[in-house]
Amino acid sequence: DNTRAAVMTRGLAELTRLGVAMGGEPATFSGLAGLGDLLATCMSPQSRNRYVGEQLGRGRSLDEIIEEMNQVAEGVKTARIVLDLAERYDVAMPIAEEMRAVVTEGRTAMQAYRGLVQRPATSELAPD
Repeated sequence: DNTRAAVMTRGLAELTRLGVAMGGEPATFSGLAGLGDLLATCMSPQSRNRYVGEQLGRGRSLDEIIEEMNQVAEGVKTARIVLDLAERYDVAMPIAEEMRAVVTEGRTAMQAYRGLVQRPATSELAPD
C-alpha cells in the first residue's frame, strides 16, 4: 500500500509538472480531472490500465494481455506521446519513462520498479 501511494503521489507530481509546463493551471490537477482520474485509474478494478499493469506485474507479456482484451488500455498507446511532450517541455517524468520502457522495450514491471527506487531521493516538492 505504501508503494502504491508513493507511485500515485509522485505520478500526480509528474502529471502536474507537465500540465503546468504546457500552460495548465496547477489547481486543475488536484481536482477531478487530475487527482480524481488518477485515483480511479489506479484503484478501480474496472480500470483497463490498472488491469494491464497488474498483468504485467504477474509476468505476462503485453502482447498476450492486449490480445485478450476487448477494449483499449489508453496508457499503452499514450506512453510514447507523454514522453515526447515531456521532452518538448523539458519536464522530468521518471515514472512515465519506466512505463514507456515496459510497454515499448519489454522491460519487466520489477525492472521498472527497481529503476524508480534506485533514483536518488529528492525533496517531495522538487522537480525530479
